[in-house]
Amino acid sequence: WGYDSDNGPDQWHKNYPIAKGHHQSPIEINNEEVHYDSSLLPWFASYDPGAARTILNNGKTCRVVFDDSFSRS
Repeated sequence: WGYDSDNGPDQWHKNYPIAKGHHQSPIEINNEEVHYDSSLLPWFASYDPGAARTILNNGKTCRVVFDDSFSRS
C-alpha cells in the first residue's frame, strides 16, 4: 500500500478488504496493548513553508511537496 494513484487509499481494499468503508487505515493500533514510555522524548514535526511547492488536502490525507534542491535545515 502507499499513497500514489496505483496503490493509494482508493486501492487499499483490493489487498486489505477490511480497509473498505469506515476502517480505511492499514494500521491497527490496539489501545489495550499501548503503554506509556516516560523515557521517550517529545516528538515534533515541522517544515519550512518557504520550501513547500504545493500543499494538497484531498480529504483523506494532506500532501506537501517540497523543493528539495537545497537544504534549509
